[in-house]
Amino acid sequence: MYKNRLKDLMLERNISNHKLAKETTISRQAISKIKNNEFHDISVNVLTELLEYFDLSFDEFGTIYTREECLRTLLPDKGFNHKNLDLLESLLSENLRISCKYNPYSSEQCLNIWSKGYFKKFSFSGNMRINTSLYGLTFEITDFDLYKKSENFHFDDFYNFYKKFIIQLEHYALTLGFTQIVINVNSYTDKDLDTRLEPRKVNSKDLNFLTSNYKYSNRENELIKTSIIKKRGYIEHSDNDSYQKIKSEKERINNYVDCLNHLTFFEKEQKRISMFSEGNIYSDHYTKKFIKPLNSELIPKEKLEKDVKRRWGW
Repeated sequence: MYKNRLKDLMLERNISNHKLAKETTISRQAISKIKNNEFHDISVNVLTELLEYFDLSFDEFGTIYTREECLRTLLPDKGFNHKNLDLLESLLSENLRISCKYNPYSSEQCLNIWSKGYFKKFSFSGNMRINTSLYGLTFEITDFDLYKKSENFHFDDFYNFYKKFIIQLEHYALTLGFTQIVINVNSYTDKDLDTRLEPRKVNSKDLNFLTSNYKYSNRENELIKTSIIKKRGYIEHSDNDSYQKIKSEKERINNYVDCLNHLTFFEKEQKRISMFSEGNIYSDHYTKKFIKPLNSELIPKEKLEKDVKRRWGW
């Protein structure tokens, strides 16, 4: 990838878009695109004309980066700095009527967040981070714990509040230009069934039953989270074909038991456990990552794959 210096050069030499367009054959629209994206894919003809106009060599006009290096140069502007935290706070306060406290760390690439006030209705704490992958710039929610505390906070209101919270985080990531958002989901210990389970998508009736009749715990939090993100198009990430097959079979069983309306929630869970056992499907209790694409790729991932292979001699 080639990182151009057009914006800095025009500023140094006091050249406007209009002036540059008038004195070259490059349109103002093309100039704006190159200025506003240092890694804009410049055609050979346009680059040649810019080099002649500024009387600079290829190396003086810009710098060659691998795709991985390119993505990492974009990360600082998307970190949890004051400007971006102000954006996050405005989204939460304007759309959810809540305010949070923020503690960025690791060069503003990670964030601890928790609610202030409102503790009689709910409590929230979470952890987020930004990073890069083959798929581009990633906004990852590593922890998202939204707990219902008030009996007066009815299920429908709480569920919609939970969903709106996730939607605002999606808006935040989308606005900053992240390629994808990732939400981590964890297994939980079901004390009523005395076993550890992977969360699944659960219908609203069963979720209402749980939150209305049992003390809100990690079980309810993970089940509501999983149910919401699956409805919003998040897909569980899988690294290999063998796991993909197991995941598909688990999904088939989970969807089947959720439709058994004559059974209670716990009877469905016992049915699920039984079907997993009969099919020799064993649960793994690692954190699962659910991914949703946001902005289109800034740079094709194939370029990073080539960079990695070249670097390691594959």
